[in-house]
Amino acid sequence: MSCYNASRWLGESIESVLNQSYDDFEFIIVDDGSKDDTPAIIERYATTDDRIVAISKANTGLADSLNVGISQARGEWIARQDADDISAPARLEKQVQLVMANRNIVFVGTGLIEIDEFGREYSTYRYPTAHSRLLKNLHTAQKFPPHSSAFYRRDVAQSISGYRTRFRRSQDRDLWLRLSALGELACLDEPLVRVRTHPGQISNDESGRRQRVDATMAMTSYCLCNTGASDPVDSDDEIFQAFYSWLERELSTEGGGGFQDEKERLKRLFKWRRNGAPANWIALSVVAHPKFLIRLVCERLWGSSVAVRLARKWVKLQIK
Repeated sequence: MSCYNASRWLGESIESVLNQSYDDFEFIIVDDGSKDDTPAIIERYATTDDRIVAISKANTGLADSLNVGISQARGEWIARQDADDISAPARLEKQVQLVMANRNIVFVGTGLIEIDEFGREYSTYRYPTAHSRLLKNLHTAQKFPPHSSAFYRRDVAQSISGYRTRFRRSQDRDLWLRLSALGELACLDEPLVRVRTHPGQISNDESGRRQRVDATMAMTSYCLCNTGASDPVDSDDEIFQAFYSWLERELSTEGGGGFQDEKERLKRLFKWRRNGAPANWIALSVVAHPKFLIRLVCERLWGSSVAVRLARKWVKLQIK
């Protein structure tokens, strides 16, 4: 668990891990330079439960903080949870049972229950359980188990250098794509984590644009590697910055950016509807944009091909 100014829900999140039915684990909590009461809360729990390993460091972001935690881990498997989310009591037990039954697995996710900042439940999400469908969903921008449900092989993650710190967002999607080349992905059908949505989430900054660009970068990087092309994410700073800026421009000029903005607007309307707003606002939003609706349906059925197109385009640019 990596924490940054996470005091509001941190106690509830920590307790959900400590109260697991499977209790043979170390609980590494990395404080990423918090300025609130987060360090004191971690210390309070650490004094009462010796399974907690508390690490305090300067603020360097989520990916680096998770790599620090992984480097200190002694277990064969890493379980992830964000500091505002909650694990069901049997989560770890059921994930351990699955990987013990199939040693080819390198990643296991679970379904989720979405909750708001007050803990009210909204929606339940379940995901495919087969490796092939999970991998397809990963590289076509379809639904995939949340980061807070992740359970993955430590040695395999370390063999590919863990999370890549050039990803400020979607570093999990990037890691899962790279892990998929080394073993099987799996998912439990049960919703074993409660994932909190709230205005302060980093995925909501810039209206989610940074999240979308980084997710596209992860998928494009995967496509480039699959064709044997050089991966600009692992190149020097000049090439990487050129690649990232190019991705931003491409997503805005090809219509992808506008489409994604509309999807975000629709998601916000759905959340507004759940709080009692009239449903006809959602209907009006969709009917007024028939092209948007067609593309939305196509992506729901077959996923996005944006990353494949961008990878081909980038390779052609390098040849020139």
